[in-house]
Amino acid sequence: MKKNTNHYERLSQAQQAENALKEHRKRVGEVEYVTISGRTTFEFPVSLSEEEREIRIENYKKRHKPLT
Repeated sequence: MKKNTNHYERLSQAQQAENALKEHRKRVGEVEYVTISGRTTFEFPVSLSEEEREIRIENYKKRHKPLT
């Protein structure tokens, strides 16, 4: 009888991804959420300067111009 290891592997990969995300959040520390639009929210480390946040937001806006 063949065991279904595929399901187990996917579950394990999902757990690995979740653990990696948790570790990343521990390294980053506290974060601040900045809403760009109704569908876009950035998560910035609290230690990031206001100037650096503005630069990242402007870069995002340049790369994702509306298609109007």
